[in-house]
Amino acid sequence: MFSLPITLTHARDRPYKQQIARQIETLICSGRLQDGNRLPSITRLASLLQVSKNTVLGAYELLIDSNLIHSEPSRGYFVTPRHGRNGKRAIPDFVLDAPAGFSTRSVNRARASGVHVPPPSLPVRFDFKVGRPSVHAFPLRAFIHLSNQLLRHAGAAMADYTPPEGLWGLRLQIADYLSGSKGIKADPEHIIITAGTQEALSLIASHFLDRHAGAVHESPGYTGFYRLLDRHQAQAYPVPVDEHGLRTDLLPEHPVQLAFVTPSHQYPLGHTMSTARRQELLEWASRKGALIIEDDYDGDFCYGPALPAPLAAMSPRQVIYLGSFSKTLGPGLRLGYMVCPPALTPGLIARKALLNNGSPWLTQAVLARYFDEYDYTRHLQTVRRRYLEQRNTLIQGLKQIWPGSQSISGENAGMHLALRLPGHGPDAAAVANAALRRGIRLYPLDQAASAEIEPSVSRHLLFGYARLDSADIRQALRLLSLTLSRLY
Repeated sequence: MFSLPITLTHARDRPYKQQIARQIETLICSGRLQDGNRLPSITRLASLLQVSKNTVLGAYELLIDSNLIHSEPSRGYFVTPRHGRNGKRAIPDFVLDAPAGFSTRSVNRARASGVHVPPPSLPVRFDFKVGRPSVHAFPLRAFIHLSNQLLRHAGAAMADYTPPEGLWGLRLQIADYLSGSKGIKADPEHIIITAGTQEALSLIASHFLDRHAGAVHESPGYTGFYRLLDRHQAQAYPVPVDEHGLRTDLLPEHPVQLAFVTPSHQYPLGHTMSTARRQELLEWASRKGALIIEDDYDGDFCYGPALPAPLAAMSPRQVIYLGSFSKTLGPGLRLGYMVCPPALTPGLIARKALLNNGSPWLTQAVLARYFDEYDYTRHLQTVRRRYLEQRNTLIQGLKQIWPGSQSISGENAGMHLALRLPGHGPDAAAVANAALRRGIRLYPLDQAASAEIEPSVSRHLLFGYARLDSADIRQALRLLSLTLSRLY
């Protein structure tokens, strides 16, 4: 047994397990691995390549399926003798290079929402990934208590389907919350419970988009919406953003079906859309007959002046408002909601029914009881105070590394901020690569946003601070400072 000369590279269209399988196949076909040679154990190869054991296991399983290697219980993995390979292909079809005219990258782009990013090639100790709430944000004890209560009397509920639009009690609680906190006067009948924002976007896209349709989106913006446009072969109209939000002066003058915006905390640069821009967007949508999708993904966390009124509060018949519990409680719940204009509600409920016949009963029921028996607003206040402290720690540390920098955006709301690097020195990718070698993962825009990255914003790094406590943030920034001293 010996170490294998395998090198892994970042490639969105080639997962690590496929890279490992392909390189072992090459070693076998070239004769460097002989019949009967023993391969490294899964644990050893995972340690050498700094990947998970499941990744190595997946690569070995691909090679077993191709009859290139075989497993012997209690002994390990061995190269299969040539006479035992039964003339099968050396590698499964999906590992082979795609045939001419077929873009694996385009398929992966269509499938990916942007939430999941490829695993790093090196171990990570401090991960500033955007959109991940603190593990302390989930009220575990309350959910255990409420779940136990509901399960004692769950026989009838578990033996039936929930309404596709969601439980009435949860929709009523959401309507009350939106009225009190956002000024959105939503009728529970026009609220649809979804499996997070991405399902809501998929329902809307399937309802409105085809190859003849078009949609405006922010640039840079949320990859999950951009990918849907690609998937439905719709025309994408990227519109830049500045410190006041979407550049309404650059909106297209021809008709489009949809306009997707994140006005409370623009993703990914974090700007808040001004009231004037909001009014201009609504006036444009009225002229062009466009429906606005307002994604308020983390607008429940505000640290500065009060945010302007949501678009859905200003013109409810022009706007579908999307909310999510992924940031306030946890993405593992897979619960979100959309507030629909009355004329659109029946059609979107019908599409939800065809998709999955409704969201899980227990999770909805527990959350409805949580609103009723606990104080959701107080929970948000507690989490907001925690994030405010972490945000302040991060800003203080970044300004120590880049003294006098006025290039931080998105700090007044949400769970992440963006830093524009100085015009001199290494770019965002170089800083992120150097940080990764010290166990710190940072995110350039091209790893967290749609493909239309303008040169003016290509030097940005994103810092999600909700998952890391203040002590971890300080330690990570100390290491980052030491790392950067060797780059500049």
